[in-house]
Amino acid sequence: MVSARERGFFQIFTALQMAGLSLFYWLSSVAVLWIYHQDFPLFRPYAKYWLVAMAAMTFEALTRSGALRPTPGRLKRIAWAVTRRQWIWIVASITLLLAFSQDLRISRIFLGLFVGTSIFLLLVSNRYLTGWFAKFIAKRSSRLRLRTLVMGPESWCESILPEIRRINSMLEIRRVEFTDRLDGSPDGFAALVSEEPIDLLILPPRHLPDAAVIRLLRLGDRLGFRCWLPIELTRARGRRFDLQKIGSLDVLTPPIEPLENTYNQFIKRVFDLVLSGFLVTVILPPLCLLVLLIHRCHSPGPLFFKQNRVGRNGVIFKVYKFRSLNPDHGSEAVQVSQSDSRVFKGGAFLRKTSIDEMPQFWNVLKGEMSVVGPRPHMEAHDLQFRELFERYGLRRYAKPGVTGLAQIEGYRGEINRPIDLRNRSRLDNFYITHWDLLLDLRIVLMTGLVVIRPSRNAY
Repeated sequence: MVSARERGFFQIFTALQMAGLSLFYWLSSVAVLWIYHQDFPLFRPYAKYWLVAMAAMTFEALTRSGALRPTPGRLKRIAWAVTRRQWIWIVASITLLLAFSQDLRISRIFLGLFVGTSIFLLLVSNRYLTGWFAKFIAKRSSRLRLRTLVMGPESWCESILPEIRRINSMLEIRRVEFTDRLDGSPDGFAALVSEEPIDLLILPPRHLPDAAVIRLLRLGDRLGFRCWLPIELTRARGRRFDLQKIGSLDVLTPPIEPLENTYNQFIKRVFDLVLSGFLVTVILPPLCLLVLLIHRCHSPGPLFFKQNRVGRNGVIFKVYKFRSLNPDHGSEAVQVSQSDSRVFKGGAFLRKTSIDEMPQFWNVLKGEMSVVGPRPHMEAHDLQFRELFERYGLRRYAKPGVTGLAQIEGYRGEINRPIDLRNRSRLDNFYITHWDLLLDLRIVLMTGLVVIRPSRNAY
């Protein structure tokens, strides 16, 4: 109902954004053509780049997660994230077309002007025009705002009213009725609701008799209003649930992560294969010779180090690393600490520059890991860490990664305090619930910078 209206709001607003950007594109292109050519002989090349930019915006809108859709319930806080995503799609599409077509008939000055200005126009529209547009539609269309009756115990009504008012562009609260002041009979509830026309009834099923709830639902079918039954577990415990239909069952489930989508899994796998295939075939062989030379100078022994780690869905696999500890280094479950005597002289260099992690791209090729994801932990540490953070297990929803969001934010190396694990796990969970390909690209680029300038936790 409201979610469908919000989707419609998103679709209309995106179409208006595309229309506004198209208007700017053609006005600026006409100006450039007139200044440089005094006529308009080059319409076709400019039309080609416009079509590509609009196609990129359309594809971006279709693949954008619900959390980043500019609906009346969430506007300014997501404006920059939405703008950055839209702008990257536009720039990438124009750059690819320019690189492959090598078209010299279109002005590079114009393309630079369009690309540079479009991010400003998109940011202004996402940050300010969404709110204005929502209020404009609400004022001009009486059918957009639903006449709403809130019914329930007084304490429950007072707790939920602030949350309902956050979407006041969609709802108009006409009445609030406290059920703890009524006789509680189904007929009494029905008579109260029928006093004046409404579009929406919000009531708590846990706080009302089943017979009264069923009566009100049927009354809604008869009189033409809808009912909302808020999920109390979501409100009381801060946990989100979605309603899904599985066969004949209506099931409340946690929100589906982006990587549960088969298409997203395919895109991420292609990205993993392309990057890891290049690194394993081109970069890894000379690194093997370099590490072998370091071993011969400082600590002769096996080139690689293999260890059991916990992967997606708790599946155990063997991770590959260049050996950075002395061959006889004692228990594997003991974390490497700063100035650890088990790390030989050249091994410290391998660990600080993350060269020791490079063989893990072989795990990526095998499908046991991904380029980006939560770092895999040893079995003993996995058992220990899940007792320290109540949402630690969410990391199992994705393949472990060679690098990750926590690592580029400085959370790597030894875990000494519970807060270290909580901070790292929160970033891992954020990655899992907000994944997109652009986030993977950003993390890979930032990892390159971290390798060049390692954090103080790299040892």
